[in-house]
Amino acid sequence: MYPPVFEYVRPASLGEALRILEGREDAAPIAGGQSLIPLLKLRAISYGLLVDINRIPELRYARYGEVVELGALTRHYELEESPCPFLRQVAVRIGDVQIRSLGTLGGSLAHADPFGDWPAAMLALGAVVEVAGVAGVREVAIDDFIKGPYSTALERGELIVGVRFKCPERGAYVKFSRRHNDFAFAAVAVAGSVKDGHVIDVRIAALGAADRPVRLKKAEAVLAGAPLKPGVVAEAVDAARKEAEPPFDFRASAEYRRHLLGVALKRALGAL
Repeated sequence: MYPPVFEYVRPASLGEALRILEGREDAAPIAGGQSLIPLLKLRAISYGLLVDINRIPELRYARYGEVVELGALTRHYELEESPCPFLRQVAVRIGDVQIRSLGTLGGSLAHADPFGDWPAAMLALGAVVEVAGVAGVREVAIDDFIKGPYSTALERGELIVGVRFKCPERGAYVKFSRRHNDFAFAAVAVAGSVKDGHVIDVRIAALGAADRPVRLKKAEAVLAGAPLKPGVVAEAVDAARKEAEPPFDFRASAEYRRHLLGVALKRALGAL
């Protein structure tokens, strides 16, 4: 199908892009377009103006240090060889080569697909999202950024500038999907550290446990400070399955997703 007719502009700066987006209610930003273009072609959505943000230098950066800072225009493929091992695990599980070449980190977070890989990964990392509008820049904790399926804390005219977080000492991402690197039935992202065989500062995020990426806080509580032994892992898996409220759709039943979440968590913990 063909998308509806729209206007197109390509601003050269963040300020210019924000002024355009603020001035048009029917405007939308486009970067990789891996989600936006299919939705336009299906006519599930319609915009009168697409604002191409690919040439904006303020959105393109990657800084690795004690704190990792990634710009919104960071492409998935760029993170396949990231100095942060956890990011590499997630990046290689996203779509195919074409999608990873065009899709962006900021676009994935802004789209907030309930089965999107980066929202779950950033939730496990406890990332902070930097958001810009004509009124200035604000920071939103990832726990508060994802509001629901395809719903975020972004307000009209705002853009994600980037994210920041600490690369975890230990991390794992386990994903189950119908086809290789397809959207997940269920997935678990675990980030934290292990000291003297005990789990420290663990955060667990899941896809398929609710209508959006969510933390499995009861499983986190089981693991916090505990030895990473089979009995503790089994208790955490049981807590995760009880805590989850998986959705049902044409791809998987709620019970199947609940089972897979437990398997994914067990494998992720085994990989720490």
